Amino acid sequence: MLKAILVTVSTVMLMGTSAMAADAGCGLGGMLIKSNTKLMQLFAVTTNASSGSQTFGITFGTSGCSASGIVQNDKQIQYFVEVNQADLIREMAQGHGEKLSTLAALNGCMSQDQITSFNTKAQSNFKTIVPASKTTAVDFVNNMKSASIANVCSGT
Repeated sequence: MLKAILVTVSTVMLMGTSAMAADAGCGLGGMLIKSNTKLMQLFAVTTNASSGSQTFGITFGTSGCSASGIVQNDKQIQYFVEVNQADLIREMAQGHGEKLSTLAALNGCMSQDQITSFNTKAQSNFKTIVPASKTTAVDFVNNMKSASIANVCSGT
């Protein structure tokens, strides 16, 4: 548990103040910690990361999360990509992986068939989604939308 907290704190510190200024939103951290100071939001994000409650909450609409909240969901997807971008790029190139499957779930994929479809389409559009080694999280998500990856499971 302590290791997970230290890893999360280190990750947030490396990402800079933009991640620290982000609101933890929903999940266990968002429910327990209401203060919007940088330090308290860091604890909320750490709680969400160590418990996995935010991803679960977004997927199933629990823990104060709304699976249908498009703006909130987009913000969560962008934050997830920002924190996990290196792993996502590697897994997307391979066409499978835990973080890529979580990204699929954040985009509305509920069944294993949908997740597999998402992963396959992401892999086939890899060069469109990650055209350069310095692709930002915002560009990654926008490129994913442009390639219609984000719509594989939502039906839009």
